[in-house]
Amino acid sequence: GAMKSSMTPRDDSVGLYLHVPFCDRRCHFCGFFTRARREDRVSAFVSDLLAEIQLHGRTETLRGRTVETIYFGGGTPTILSSGQLLSILEACRRTFVVDTAAEVSIEANPASVEEPFLRALRKGGCNRLSLGAQSFDDAELKAANTPHTAEQIERAVRAARRAGFANLNLDLIYGLTGQSLTRWLANLEAAITLVPQHLAFYGLTIEEGTQFHREVERGYLNLPDEDALADMYQEGRNRLRAAGYLQYEVSNFARQGHACRHNLGYWTDREWLGLGPSAHSYLDGARFSAVASLEEYHRLVSASRPPIAEREPGTPDLRLREAVAFGLRTVAGVACAPLRERYGLDPIERFREPIERLTFGRWMILDGEVLRPSDDGLLLADELAAAFL
Repeated sequence: GAMKSSMTPRDDSVGLYLHVPFCDRRCHFCGFFTRARREDRVSAFVSDLLAEIQLHGRTETLRGRTVETIYFGGGTPTILSSGQLLSILEACRRTFVVDTAAEVSIEANPASVEEPFLRALRKGGCNRLSLGAQSFDDAELKAANTPHTAEQIERAVRAARRAGFANLNLDLIYGLTGQSLTRWLANLEAAITLVPQHLAFYGLTIEEGTQFHREVERGYLNLPDEDALADMYQEGRNRLRAAGYLQYEVSNFARQGHACRHNLGYWTDREWLGLGPSAHSYLDGARFSAVASLEEYHRLVSASRPPIAEREPGTPDLRLREAVAFGLRTVAGVACAPLRERYGLDPIERFREPIERLTFGRWMILDGEVLRPSDDGLLLADELAAAFL
């Protein structure tokens, strides 16, 4: 295949990401676009989101491509009522070709989920629940200003099970203020005890504009250093492996067959359509993002105009670099053949120099047509990615 000069439309399956930009309060580690809840604002947002979905239907944005995964993220999607969430899901089913076996995930705040609410979601077709647990230590949760307690996480897990959710994820954060290795492993232990199908853990990142960032600037926060963070990561990974979880990405672990298909799409060069204010999309080779302001979003979708703020058309070379960089975050690595087919460029040819350097340093393994990170390389996924971007 010759080098493609421009991006060609694709017809493989896609994901849908729905951004719900509301929270009852902002966690101190959060850099996402969110707004305080007001009932009128929430219902206006739901109408606007339904209007945006209809707009994509009229302009045939997806041209009949199958939707394999749907993901409600935020913010806190569970600020919406089950009726509102299901009306959005229903609109997606009416407007797009949604696979009957689609993975439908929803992020939830442990403090706000009651069993009847979860039962309604499960009955309406949501089949994966992701709880933002973060920690099982009430002092840590309070310091991070999360809206929930450790007991509420356990209660939410029990409610989810009773409501029929058989696919459950817990998110955890390590490297919180004053956190010791022992304390971190105790949090992990508490999570394992709840036998979720999936666990994800992320090192605390101090993002500009967050409360934690302001406290770091003033020297208030006593944060674990690089070495302590690397230990927490390694020990956490070993503990989850011992408990029968398979690692499939830098921060993600699952029981056999329970990897998050939606998130895997982000790392394996699958495309997706993002809906809602500030949502990002990657479609037909182009990356674009929606306006963040609810007012601006409303103004545009009401006028039947796509609420796009920025658009980057991309080139085959750039998309190839990104595909390799993101793919090296996964344990399975990057399959080169589909990329060669898609972009008319041979990744092994194109990146001969970094591949030689990184395989020689044992950070990466070239296994026939597959390029994957070594165990050590996975620890430095960001540095590996930088070699290709």
